Amino acid sequence: MESLLTDFTRAVAALNEVLDELAELGQEKQQLIILGKVKELDTLIRKEGIVISNLEKTEGARFKLQEQIGQGWDISSEELSAREILKRAEEAYPSCYHDLEEAINRLDYNLTRLGAINVHNNELLEQSLDYIKVIETTLNGDVAGTYSNKGDQTGEGSYALKNLLDKKI
Repeated sequence: MESLLTDFTRAVAALNEVLDELAELGQEKQQLIILGKVKELDTLIRKEGIVISNLEKTEGARFKLQEQIGQGWDISSEELSAREILKRAEEAYPSCYHDLEEAINRLDYNLTRLGAINVHNNELLEQSLDYIKVIETTLNGDVAGTYSNKGDQTGEGSYALKNLLDKKI
């Protein structure tokens, strides 16, 4: 079991390396979105796809090890969380505990950081799309918004642009 926990720690560390790379790409993506560099953004997104493919492989290997650990402890992989592995390792395999704890804490940090980066990038993309829609409206003319009897905006697509002049039906 000790070697299995060591392998699991290595798998989590490898996962952390891939997540660090994704976080760096996410931060580069923020700058490209802000600067409006579409070609560079497209190239970065392709690179990100390769990293995500590596992430899937690395996560698959980590999950297989987690299943093996669960079988050794007679716990299903769905019930066996990383914190549970850490708790049991501290009790039964203290030599593995420190490195495992460090890897799992780093994983928690990376997942939180990636979530924040993704939320911020999505907000930047939404702002860019709103800006494009405003410019398009300026060039093509403003179309009055229409609303249903429940007060929901209806009409073209589901894009909710706030118009300066709305038409009441």
